[in-house]
Amino acid sequence: MKLSSISITLFLALLQVLSVQLVNSQKTDSCGSNLNLDVPFDTTSLHCLPVWSSRDFMLQYVQTSSNVWSFVLSAPDTNSYIAIGFSSGGMMVGSSSMVGWISADGSGTVKQYFIGGQRPNLVLPDQSNLTLVSNSSSITSRSSRLYMAFQLNTTQPLSRLIYSVGQISMIPSSPSYALAKHRDKVSTTLNYSSQIQMIKIRLLWKSHGALNMLSWGILMIIGAMIARYCKQWDPIWFYSHSAIQSCALVLGMAGVICGLVLENRLKTDLSTHKGLGIFILVLGCLQVSLKHSLK
Repeated sequence: MKLSSISITLFLALLQVLSVQLVNSQKTDSCGSNLNLDVPFDTTSLHCLPVWSSRDFMLQYVQTSSNVWSFVLSAPDTNSYIAIGFSSGGMMVGSSSMVGWISADGSGTVKQYFIGGQRPNLVLPDQSNLTLVSNSSSITSRSSRLYMAFQLNTTQPLSRLIYSVGQISMIPSSPSYALAKHRDKVSTTLNYSSQIQMIKIRLLWKSHGALNMLSWGILMIIGAMIARYCKQWDPIWFYSHSAIQSCALVLGMAGVICGLVLENRLKTDLSTHKGLGIFILVLGCLQVSLKHSLK
């Protein structure tokens, strides 16, 4: 029993939707970028990267304007504070830090600290060299992870970053907000210039998805419906059907090429999504080449 062109096209569209959901799921699992966080600024375009693998720290950031940088630091919720410090020399002493925690009553607190020395009295709350955007700081707990968000008003933040996690159950409290010594820390370097490359990758990612959805999810279906229901307008239906199907196939091939280039640039393994995409392309080529025998 032969399948109609509409059935084949709907099958291709369903595969495309499943493929997109699969890669979005993989993207979410890898960095949590699709979480709908309740923060005071837009988080849809943040570049995300693991910054401290042993502690499962993730940093998301983006330059939202010429002088504003948005950050979201996430880490497992271990009933302790999490912190990110900006240092000119990579040392904790002399750095300016953002520290956040969730208190026992469920309220979140984010404060600046200047690390003037190793003694507790030299760790000064509300004093740092960071210039925060007003009302931009927040911290929330979601799915057993803490998400600390803030925005800095600066041309470019310092590239030497320090991450730390506090002692379990030792949460700073008012009025002094004294910061207990960290449980662990790490010093890293962040190359902000790579953001330009990530913008290009995001554009390539969106082009890949848009081309494939337009091709297999819209144009292929329209072309098949014309062949099935518009034959009374002969020969207009045939030329319209052929033109739309051919255009859909070209856009689909362009989408697959974008996907292959994206995979190469990301250096990541999306073999299942890639296999589904190639399978859809092969079926699409066969579908376009078939004669529409359904009457």
